[in-house]
Amino acid sequence: MVVRRRVHGRQAHQITVAALADITAARPNVSDLFGQCTELLRDVLGFDAACWHLNDPVTGLITTIHSEGLDPRGFAQAALLEFGCDDVATFAKIRSSGQSADTLSNATRGHVAQSIRYREQLQPAGFGDELRANFDAQGGRWGCAAFMRAADRGPYTPNELRVARQVSRQLGVALRDLHHPAPGPDLDAELFPAAAVLGPRDELLAADPAAEALITELNADQSKLGVPASFLVVAGRARRMQVARVRVRSRRGTWLVVHASLLDGRADGRICVVATPASPAEVIPVALFGYGLTPREQEVALHVVRGRSTNDIARVLSLTNLTVQDHLKTIFAKTSVRSRRELVAQLFAATPPETW
Repeated sequence: MVVRRRVHGRQAHQITVAALADITAARPNVSDLFGQCTELLRDVLGFDAACWHLNDPVTGLITTIHSEGLDPRGFAQAALLEFGCDDVATFAKIRSSGQSADTLSNATRGHVAQSIRYREQLQPAGFGDELRANFDAQGGRWGCAAFMRAADRGPYTPNELRVARQVSRQLGVALRDLHHPAPGPDLDAELFPAAAVLGPRDELLAADPAAEALITELNADQSKLGVPASFLVVAGRARRMQVARVRVRSRRGTWLVVHASLLDGRADGRICVVATPASPAEVIPVALFGYGLTPREQEVALHVVRGRSTNDIARVLSLTNLTVQDHLKTIFAKTSVRSRRELVAQLFAATPPETW
């Protein structure tokens, strides 16, 4: 029998960082990574339930859900509170603050009832505080998670928040590198585009064969969810007249674009969700993140894709020709190519690095 003991302070920080490094070094798939991290962090952070997500690396919008101790069917309400309300300590607000993680108790200075999601979702479920973390790396927004704590356990401590912030940075790098396709047949590309219709409460009303296959694919780890998280996110954004478009990567490694529109011309009507294979233009920004290019290197690479010369790139980015050439050398090394032509060919092949 494994006996757990809770550790504190510097010891918890060091043990957690080392244990997470061991987990990621074994290169588990994403589901296993989240499951192992739940066990690793449960006692260190002291949470009672967790909800892990993958994101569209470019927009940061949530595309998947992996819940531990929660009914995944509550995600629709959570998505509404995240994207449709001006709440405190949302994933977007935490990111814009420059921090990788925060808690409701910290963001509200102990007055957690100021939070809409606390009043409408957390408190009714018996939770007293929530810790949220973004898993970003090299400019890409690869994932995020929310950790809920029972009301009788008190708020998260400053030390627990420090550990979460360190873990967030590690997980950002890990998620960038651990997008392994699962074994099994690819989705039939000839069937796309896939189309589904959602009702006023985002329930599935109809789906063509491609959409049915895609829903099964995306819900492989959360059979209770019904409609995939990515469908719910774009549907919710469409109802609020926001850009309703998100990249999502299937378990087989295929990048898709999922978008939604109002069928009846009103927010409380039906939603049409359409999924299509992602074009090279959709995948190139993700590939640049995945290769570990810095923001400046990404800018230079995109100008190369546009066919611009060294002189043009230097002028547009206010750099010297020598600096542009230095950036190109680094870009070639990181992407394992030897020329501009090879770089463009590799990016337009829409093939992610092998480490994904």
